[in-house]
Amino acid sequence: MTFLFPRSRATAVLCASVVGVTVVPGLASSAMAAPTGKVQNPGFEKVSGGFPSCWTRFTTGKNTGTVKVVNDGRGGRRAVSVNVTQRNSGSKAVVQTAGCALKVQPGRRYDLELSYKSTSGKAAVTLFRQKANGKWVKWHAQPYLPASKKYRLAVARTPIVPKGTKAVRFAMVLEDVGTLVTDNYKFKAASGKARCVGSECTKGHWVVNDFGNGGVRAIHSVMLHNGKVLLIAGSGNGDKRFGRGEFRTWLYNPKNNTFRNIPTPYDMFCAGHVQLPDGRVLVVSGTEEYAQYAGGQETMGWIGSKKSYIFDPRTNRYVKANDLIDGHWYPSATALGNGDVYSVGGYAAQRNAQGGNLISPVAERYSWRQGRWLNANEVAQPNINWATYPSLVLAQDGRLFYNGSSVFGHPVYANGDLRGPGFLDPGTGAWGALPNNGGLRRPEARDMSAGLLLPPAQDQRVMVIGGKNFTTGEYALRYTDVINLKQANPRFQAGPNLPNGQVNAGPVQAPQFAPQPAQAGKTYVSAVILADGTVFETGGSQMARTEHVHEASILDPKNKTAAQMRWKPVAADPVSRTYHNTAVLLDDGRVLAAGSNPDYPAADGDSYFDTRISIYHPPYLYKEGGARPRITAVPKGWSYGSRPVITTDAKITRASLLRPVAVTHSSDPNQRLVNVPVKALGGGRYRLQMDKRPNMAPPGWYMLSVTTGSGVPSPAQWVHVG
Repeated sequence: MTFLFPRSRATAVLCASVVGVTVVPGLASSAMAAPTGKVQNPGFEKVSGGFPSCWTRFTTGKNTGTVKVVNDGRGGRRAVSVNVTQRNSGSKAVVQTAGCALKVQPGRRYDLELSYKSTSGKAAVTLFRQKANGKWVKWHAQPYLPASKKYRLAVARTPIVPKGTKAVRFAMVLEDVGTLVTDNYKFKAASGKARCVGSECTKGHWVVNDFGNGGVRAIHSVMLHNGKVLLIAGSGNGDKRFGRGEFRTWLYNPKNNTFRNIPTPYDMFCAGHVQLPDGRVLVVSGTEEYAQYAGGQETMGWIGSKKSYIFDPRTNRYVKANDLIDGHWYPSATALGNGDVYSVGGYAAQRNAQGGNLISPVAERYSWRQGRWLNANEVAQPNINWATYPSLVLAQDGRLFYNGSSVFGHPVYANGDLRGPGFLDPGTGAWGALPNNGGLRRPEARDMSAGLLLPPAQDQRVMVIGGKNFTTGEYALRYTDVINLKQANPRFQAGPNLPNGQVNAGPVQAPQFAPQPAQAGKTYVSAVILADGTVFETGGSQMARTEHVHEASILDPKNKTAAQMRWKPVAADPVSRTYHNTAVLLDDGRVLAAGSNPDYPAADGDSYFDTRISIYHPPYLYKEGGARPRITAVPKGWSYGSRPVITTDAKITRASLLRPVAVTHSSDPNQRLVNVPVKALGGGRYRLQMDKRPNMAPPGWYMLSVTTGSGVPSPAQWVHVG
């Protein structure tokens, strides 16, 4: 059994909007509605004029196919088949007519039950309601249903029926090439706890969007405060594209599954990026020159760019910032409590004396107040070899905590010894190492691990997930380790191992001398904080760009020690995602996964890249039959220590602010969820208490999400902090 939730896609699934009023096919809006709970002709058995009574066909956009009666019913003889053979846009649907709409009582919820089977993962239910003035408007779009060869049951619990609603009706929609067969509809007032027994209720499910050759090389993914996702590829790990000056950025709209090309002024491949306090995206460095190879060996190293640009979501354009002091190919980029950005590491703007890669020792600081990168004499220089993409997390005291997670090797001291976890003061450049690497297990094998601040940020616990030693033939680790930065002498504690997953080797095999472990670890792993305060991990491989681990899981860190935490396996992305994959929390609570650059041959001679985008629907979207709380009113200004009052349409127990993701190479040191205490005022109004510390929530745009006592999070409202 599958429960559905309201999907916040911007486009009407089967209707056209005119001045905010949705025009829906069917009979006149003044027609009488059916009694509550009585779906007329629910099994399509009564046919008039070649189509079931109380139902009609509808098509939007440019597509071909049929909507017809078939003798393939689940209970009775008949069902309705929606078939799309070719599609450029829009959808086909079977729609309940207005004359057979269902009476409802405002203030209540209702359960819609139906049977379906579909060859496509893009079949969905859309709900409509009739306002007091008789006009029909789109109410809610449900999520895509998983494809199924056999009939399966789906149940949708509606949101609370708004005041002034006279009746509701629904449509079953197909938005992709394929065949949907549907039958047996029931509608009744909801009572008691919502039923939920299907796999989606405990494991969630994925929808894969395939764009063919027009797809994206999503090496860098940044969630914007307008709900869109900036996907940066630059040359996309292709030296031939680099030579031709083919640099790409796409702006993806997850609400309607479309994207547009953004002119890209230079090669942002392997840059850093971070959201500025006003929501613009600061891009740090990138590729100035590719490495050169002969006989499979690197003969000339990479050169990092000194360039920096700012993407403005208001204009969808890049604007040049002043140059960096040095090049930084694979740099860090950490937002500070005053809005500044601190960046270190990466390959410099020149090669070393032997022509190889040279790590830049220069620390860079972007001044938010001055709107520029500072000069070398204006930044305290720690003169540290930071390697590439070092994960530096802003702690509550303003220091940066290096958690031991980096890429292509680890930071080292002058004598070549590994530089383990410790604290850096960005104001003075002072460095303090934790004794014995802070207890982090296998610190030399945390390359391409994921490091993040566990929710809530106030707990100041950092987790390092997976990783690998790329200098040996060993497989990736299953280890996770957790450290509490609030302790006087913080040390890592062993966390729960990643679950074992199936391994998809692909056409390129791992070295034969490396024995395959019984339990599969992960490097290139993506970690995302979800809207309910849990952590989702997905993607990754056992070896360097080979042997993808087909597994995903969710961890609940709330009120648990490192030893008490457990990963719960959930549905795995159908797409294998290895090197250069990313994952981003969307503002509706879903997760976008994109990118994969395995070691396969490509037809154009450049590196192979998987251009599909997968969207994960977490289990919390199915709780309570999919009915989610919604924030109906929110103030504009959210200053530190303030007490804003919001309004919701359901009782809530928690509120949180989630900083939008900006990730590449498993690294986003700025990702965090900040707890916002809640006090009920009555009438759906709640007073929230903002944290007073800018270091806890650096200024910028955040996703505000509220959660019911049963753990169902709302779609987010964007609020500006600071």
